[in-house]
Amino acid sequence: MRFPRYLDPDDVPSLEYEVVSQDLRIYLTRELDHRVSDDVGPDVEIARQNVIVNKSRALAGLPVYVLEGDLDAYYETAEFAWHSGEFQLAIRRLTTIQLAEFLGELIEDEWFSVAEVNGWLERDEASFYYQQTSSGLRAVVMPIAELEGSERQYGHPNLRVLIARMDTALAAEDYSAVLHASASVFETMAKDIIGIPTVQNQTLKSFFDRYRKESSLPGPLLDYIIEIYDARNTTPLAGHGSLRAPDIGREEAITLVEMAKAFVRIEYSLHQEPSLRP
Repeated sequence: MRFPRYLDPDDVPSLEYEVVSQDLRIYLTRELDHRVSDDVGPDVEIARQNVIVNKSRALAGLPVYVLEGDLDAYYETAEFAWHSGEFQLAIRRLTTIQLAEFLGELIEDEWFSVAEVNGWLERDEASFYYQQTSSGLRAVVMPIAELEGSERQYGHPNLRVLIARMDTALAAEDYSAVLHASASVFETMAKDIIGIPTVQNQTLKSFFDRYRKESSLPGPLLDYIIEIYDARNTTPLAGHGSLRAPDIGREEAITLVEMAKAFVRIEYSLHQEPSLRP
């Protein structure tokens, strides 16, 4: 996104690998649905839904939908059904960057307050929050150092930190650390995609069959992921201490970094496609 309204343009790349959980997205949708439909008739509700749906669609690069008529108009059942379905996707379909912009609009439109949204983001361990300044509302992205210093449930600060760790290890020519971080990226992504508490303290290997069913990635990419995870456990200094020298070179490390980033983009892009989800 080249022209954000709430984010600083320099912060946009920082949120490329940020993960806002499906649990929070679903909660936000339910809470917004309650407020949109509170004490109003169906015609007012569909008009409100139309505004919210179109703001989401615009951020996602989709065509907006013009709702014909006025508040006294009679709408067909199909019109209500379409808006209901689109409303349920309004938050779930957005990338994290788009969601940060969308939540800013919801705050300014007074559907949510800054305190409410910040409280929900904090519980979800997100790395951004909102701040009301003299120049208006802005989304603030926390620096990597602050994220790494925090105590977070299940011991992982998020994909953004792990990918930054991969880049740092590559720059330092610590290729076994690159392998370790890339495997952690895949494990973290798999836990988020499955989204159930019972896998959070398990190793990727132990729940990989479940992830294979839940993932939107093609089979060969999933095979590559488990190969990298297994390699972490056998490569010297990648998963365990060893007296042997690591047998991973720079070319392989660069490939690991770029493949991990690409897999994250592909998984979440496909996972957000409603037609591809059960």
